[in-house]
Amino acid sequence: MVLTPARLVQLCSCSALAILSFPARAQELDRATPLLEAPREYQAKPIQLGPVSAFIGGDARLEYDSNIYALPADKVDDVRAIISPRVDLKLESDRFQLTAEGRAVIRRYFDNKTENSEAGKAELAGVYRFSETDSINAAIEWQRLVEERGEPESQTDPATSPRRYDQLRGEMGYTHVGSRITLGLKGTALRNNALARMDEERDFDQYSGQARIGYRVSGIMSAFGEGFIVVRNFDLPFDSSGIDRDSKTYGGRVGLSFEPGGLISGEAAVGVFRFKPDDPVLDSRTGLSVSAALVYTPTPRLAITLDGFRGDVATVRAGAQSRTDTRFRLGVQNEIYHNLRIQGSVLYRRSNFVGNSQHERTIAGIVELEYLLNRNIALALSARIADRKSTRPTDDFDRNIFGAEIRFQF
Repeated sequence: MVLTPARLVQLCSCSALAILSFPARAQELDRATPLLEAPREYQAKPIQLGPVSAFIGGDARLEYDSNIYALPADKVDDVRAIISPRVDLKLESDRFQLTAEGRAVIRRYFDNKTENSEAGKAELAGVYRFSETDSINAAIEWQRLVEERGEPESQTDPATSPRRYDQLRGEMGYTHVGSRITLGLKGTALRNNALARMDEERDFDQYSGQARIGYRVSGIMSAFGEGFIVVRNFDLPFDSSGIDRDSKTYGGRVGLSFEPGGLISGEAAVGVFRFKPDDPVLDSRTGLSVSAALVYTPTPRLAITLDGFRGDVATVRAGAQSRTDTRFRLGVQNEIYHNLRIQGSVLYRRSNFVGNSQHERTIAGIVELEYLLNRNIALALSARIADRKSTRPTDDFDRNIFGAEIRFQF
């Protein structure tokens, strides 16, 4: 079992997205990305379509949810079926790699049909290496997102279906990896569109830029410094509380990064951010910025993970000038036997709403057991719990989710 660079990139994506936080994205009860590769005899073989490698798969899950609306009282439980097909295409040569990804998540509730939903994702990404040290990358992604009950600022009214969003994101970057010096530039544009007209105050455009310079300290460890800026422009000039939500957030961090191959992989950084709202009645402020995505692999069969983030997050809560989120997730993944794997994690999240003295704290956990029948089929059992306390009693809730799943890959 090894921690591959591709899987490390998936884990470290939270660092790249740390300055791109917005409603409906975070999924507190999701399992962590699997990091330990299955034995060769259990790995899916790609379908070759000429020069293109295709991976096709899907999950079918049955879940019991003790509190589907994330309510503090009068809880409603239900059972739901979730079908999630996917396809991944890859074309690569010595100079470039092109990937296409498609996903869908279809939820059907046994009793509460208004919670039924369909979500999806389509992404096209490419990397072109024009020298041994320099490369450019670009990606375009569309997502249909369904807001999770229990997320900060999410819909909790049982009479109203969960919010739905269309998001379009484009990204372009440049990377230079020298013997000692590394450079990185990245720009991202995002369009967030809530489908319901009543949620149009959540529609916004977001533009961000990031620049990084690193110095290799040893074989796998580098020190780096980075600066970032995020600009948010909401469609409506004022929200329902009369506030102009347009803003700029900028700052910098310093940290360490570790390449795959050692006991520690990933990166961690700390710095400051400056939030500057466009509304003249709102105050600018400075806060602590943290970003971490680390993996510790003491043995080939064990991985311990730590993800962390603290920074400015988009908000539309009435009376709040801005919002700061603090999130930490500690996880473990272990191969019990060559075809039996377990993973678990605990998550702490705190959201502070600046301007109205409101805050909320969520503690969540997940455990999952996966049994690989063969290279094409796996079975899994999972348990997920969450508990939230808020200065607004209507936002308190506790929730338990238990599921059984069959997974296919070809």
